[in-house]
Amino acid sequence: MSAWVRPVVRSGSARTRPEPCLSVSPLSDATPYRLEKLWQLEALRGGAAVYVMVGHLCRTQLDRVSPVLGMALGFGQEAVIAFFLLSGFVIHWSCSLKPGLTLGAYLRARVVRLYPLFLLTLLIAGLTAAPGEPNTLWPTLVGNLLMLQDWSVVKPGVWVDVYANILVLWTLSYEWWFYLLYFPLNRCFAAGSSALVASLLSVSQAVVYVWYPNQASRFLMYFVIWWTGVELARSYQKNRLEKLGPLMIPLIGLFAVCLLLGISIAQTHASGIPLQPGHHPVLELRHFAAALGLVFGAFAWRRAGWRGYRLISGAFIPIAPFGYAIYLLHEPLAIHLAPFAFLQNPWLEMVLNLGFIGLSAWVAERYYQRWCRRLLLR
Repeated sequence: MSAWVRPVVRSGSARTRPEPCLSVSPLSDATPYRLEKLWQLEALRGGAAVYVMVGHLCRTQLDRVSPVLGMALGFGQEAVIAFFLLSGFVIHWSCSLKPGLTLGAYLRARVVRLYPLFLLTLLIAGLTAAPGEPNTLWPTLVGNLLMLQDWSVVKPGVWVDVYANILVLWTLSYEWWFYLLYFPLNRCFAAGSSALVASLLSVSQAVVYVWYPNQASRFLMYFVIWWTGVELARSYQKNRLEKLGPLMIPLIGLFAVCLLLGISIAQTHASGIPLQPGHHPVLELRHFAAALGLVFGAFAWRRAGWRGYRLISGAFIPIAPFGYAIYLLHEPLAIHLAPFAFLQNPWLEMVLNLGFIGLSAWVAERYYQRWCRRLLLR
């Protein structure tokens, strides 16, 4: 049999069919994996979730030991951008294996994956929020349920704040609208045309957002980041990951948004408004520059033979199935609830919090999420 394919046997059937096996890719492995899942990429998504959690829970303590250690945990925003890229990759990979997938089935699958743990997080956040917290009022809750939330403290034009100040919730609204945009764009346009439409949509809305900040333009401005992950998946499927050519359209879109944000930063500085790395417009430039850096870094890593990739992804494969729960639950459970604060020992509290979140996420995914899935897909 050719080195480029290996048989895949479906359960309950002796029929086999070839599966792409890219020998130069870190996703190639002699160990079989489910065709619908690229577990090495799922592991990286789980690793990004753990990085965000550790940054939120441990950075203060580690910063006291060494500013370098604290600074190493200060790239949570960039980790979110890596998550967006991986999400676009994984969704396109999964949908490309189901050519007969309907819009209803696609949306049902996204709702089942996204909403149960999201609702659990909202419930815990509401119960553990500080008394009188204004962001737990009904309008904020409804806006979050409609996936319109963002963090108004650092971004202008936000319509609805994150519920109970659970900061990680801002990313879910972006993911949701990216999911909604992906299906029609992927079905109605050819591969090259869809990349062009996604890039033009994002660049045009970046112009609008710089001139008139609003949440809708902000969602659309970020779409090109997520779509770059889609184009990476297409290149992987065609064994073209060694070339940047197929990605030129979204890369140009990313670069164009970076230029617009650079102009906005220059205008902000000229007006005398102080610039901060975690606030608009520097924050947005960080996001888009990170997307460019991650793509170019991935290609450079590939040229280096993906050294260390299996070790890194392998470390997070056990975490991959409940990385989403870790990402959502760590703030309301460890920061709001603070179950071990009575110990008066920040180091012991940090260790116990990490274990508590890991156990809670495992229980939430293994029992609660599975129960919800069976109930909703019955």
